[in-house]
Amino acid sequence: MVGVTKIAILDDYIGVALDYGDWSRLPDDAEITVYREAIPPEKLIDELADYEIVVITQQRARFPRAVLEGLPKLKLLVCNGRTSNVVDHDARIERGILLCGVADTDRPAPPRPAGYGSQRGLPTPSEMAWALTFAVAKRVGIEDRVIRAGGWQTGFPTTIGGKTLGLLGAGFLGGAMVPVAKALGMDVVAWSQNLTDERCAELGVTKVTKDELLSSADVLGVFLVFSERSRNTLGADDLAKMKQGAILVNISRGPIVNEEALVEALRSGHLAGAGLDVYDREPLPADHPFRSLDNVVVTPHTGYVTEAGFRSAWQRMAEDVTAYLEGTPIRVVTDPADCPPMVPR
Repeated sequence: MVGVTKIAILDDYIGVALDYGDWSRLPDDAEITVYREAIPPEKLIDELADYEIVVITQQRARFPRAVLEGLPKLKLLVCNGRTSNVVDHDARIERGILLCGVADTDRPAPPRPAGYGSQRGLPTPSEMAWALTFAVAKRVGIEDRVIRAGGWQTGFPTTIGGKTLGLLGAGFLGGAMVPVAKALGMDVVAWSQNLTDERCAELGVTKVTKDELLSSADVLGVFLVFSERSRNTLGADDLAKMKQGAILVNISRGPIVNEEALVEALRSGHLAGAGLDVYDREPLPADHPFRSLDNVVVTPHTGYVTEAGFRSAWQRMAEDVTAYLEGTPIRVVTDPADCPPMVPR
C-alpha cells in the first residue's frame, strides 16, 4: 500500500494498547501492528524494517546501534517513561530518530512521592516484594498446586515475624520495606556500596558489611539499581554465605543475581526459596528452571504495574504518535540528562 505510515507497538502482553490509548486521531494512512508476544532479539531488524514508528511499551526490546542502523525507515521511538535506557541515544541522535516519552519534558522530573506506583501507601514494587516474601515463606505456590491436583498439606510454612530482613540496597524501594518489617517485629540490616550511616539512621536500620548481610538475613531483598557495576553482585560464593534456609526476593533486575548460581542454590536446598519478579531474559524462556522449581514463586515483572498507570501511559503514548504525525511532536527527549547509557542486559 503506497504512502502507508506503519506503526509497531511492542510487547503488549496484556492486550490493552488499543483500548487504553485514543488512536482515533491518527490519519487514515496510518497502520498499527500490535505485537502481543516479544520479538526475539535476533529477529528485531527483519520484523521492524518497514516501520516508521515503534512504540516501546515494556522496555524489553533493545535498540543498540546495530539494530538502529538496520532500521532505515525508523523516525520515531515512543517509550512509556520519561526516557528509555534500552536505546543507544548517541546512535539514535546521529540517525535523526526522535524519542518521545510520557513525561512533560519542559519541567524537571518530580521527586517520587510516598505512594509512587500505587494509589497510596507503599510503592507498588515494595508491595510486590512483600507479596513474594509471604508467598515463598507460606508455601502459597506449592500448596496451591497440590490442592488443585487433589492433594492437601505437604509441608510447614515459615514464620517471618521476628526474623531478620536484609536489604541489598536501601534506597527508595528498599527503604519502603522497613515500616512493614518493623511492624512484623523484624530486625533490618542493610548494605550497598554507597550506603551511608545517615541513610541507615534515617530508616532506623543497621548498616552492616556485605558478608554480615548475607550471613544474618533470613529474607534477603534485592533493591539495587542495575548497572554494569551491580551485575552479579550476588554470585555463587555470595549465595553460599547466606543462611541455610534463607529466602531471596528480587524485584530489581535479574542480572544482579547470578542466575546459574541461584538455580543451584535453590536446587540444592541451601536456600529455602526465592520470589522473583525479574530475570536475565524476559519473557522468561519456556524451558527455564525457574518455571519448574517448586521452591520458586515467579511473577512477570509486574512489580511496578497498575491499571491506572497503564491507562495514563497508553493515552500519552497515543498522543505522542498523533502529534508526530500532525507535524508537531510533543514530549521530545532532548535533554542530555534524559539520554542515559543503555542498561546492560
